[in-house]
Amino acid sequence: MEEDKRTEEDVVMDDAQSEEEQTDNQSENAEDEVIVSADKMEIIAGATGDQTAMTFCFKEEDHTLGNSLRHMINKNPQVDFCGYSIPHPSEAKMHMRIQTTKRTNAVDALKKGMDDLTELCEYIKEAYMAELANHDTSMD
Repeated sequence: MEEDKRTEEDVVMDDAQSEEEQTDNQSENAEDEVIVSADKMEIIAGATGDQTAMTFCFKEEDHTLGNSLRHMINKNPQVDFCGYSIPHPSEAKMHMRIQTTKRTNAVDALKKGMDDLTELCEYIKEAYMAELANHDTSMD
């Protein structure tokens, strides 16, 4: 049963090997890559080895991350389906299923969704801080 589960480290290693084979010029973007700890997430193996349809299990996460990440992933035109579920309220985990077109794979769609969500949160924080500073200066 343990053989059916791949950790994020395995996927990152597989992605790194295939990226090296494709091109060596993409190493400049390596510092921007988000790496999720195997303690935080695992890939639940499906019936086939198809990289375009995968289920990810996020540990210690709930609807807060699930709904916002699902929304960002579904905005990607390469994604056919993305949904999440909380298997049981007493278990602190969330399952996210991603199915993509043949042009990309589920891991890349997840990474893009995480990057897009991070950028959105940073934008909201900057806008809030700017408005807060503007409000503080107008009070003087």
